Amino acid sequence: MTGRLDDKVVLISGAARGIGQAVAMRMAREGAHLWLCDRLDDELTATVVAAGKLGNPAVGMTGDATDTSFVARWVAAAIEHHGRIDVLYNNVGVSRPGLIGDLSDEDWHFQQRLTLDSVFYATRAVLPHMVRRRSGSIISMSSGAGVGGQYNLGGYAAAKAGVINLMETVAMEYGPYGIRANSLTPGPTATEPALAYLRDRPGGVAEHTRGLILQRMSQPEEVANTVLWLASDESSNITGICVRSNIRAASARPV
Repeated sequence: MTGRLDDKVVLISGAARGIGQAVAMRMAREGAHLWLCDRLDDELTATVVAAGKLGNPAVGMTGDATDTSFVARWVAAAIEHHGRIDVLYNNVGVSRPGLIGDLSDEDWHFQQRLTLDSVFYATRAVLPHMVRRRSGSIISMSSGAGVGGQYNLGGYAAAKAGVINLMETVAMEYGPYGIRANSLTPGPTATEPALAYLRDRPGGVAEHTRGLILQRMSQPEEVANTVLWLASDESSNITGICVRSNIRAASARPV
């Protein structure tokens, strides 16, 4: 622990497992006061307990990040307890494969709701509190699919492109109030659900990583380091960008 987030109040959605959990653990080590949410009650509780052992006591609220009333309660509770919000990390997102012509209305709206609407609701909820303090950092998870599209993931790609644009717009509109907004694409990341899915695919993990520049998957802890940097004062003049990590490249060749 080096105290890069000492006494900062950090809200993280989708914090129960995977990248969200890794970010929570990383920020806990840096002195943050964590205010977490997820729909997975038992796993969220485990994350809260583990984070609290690393730093300040953490708080978790079980609920749906696409429910505006829950998001309002989550943010209001953080304000009531701490009096401010310094960092918001939007981590919720989901994909459903399918060609654009084959996507059902339900598949399309499900992906937009979980992946883009959740980012908008939380961002909108914290902005008045950040404006009041004339300070804040908002970080949202996008995807390489949101940069140039991705075959068979058009609904997800459209939502993730929206996340990038939303953060660029927030940066433009609220920069004069000292608020920064950025996004990041982590690259394919070695979370347990992702690894389990890839092991059942033809060629497994090796086939999936052949086209990546680093020729391997990103680790959740590596992604957490990028989120930490965007949250900390070390990136105090960085806003309106999308940090791209371990991207796919047609020119990449296996070693």
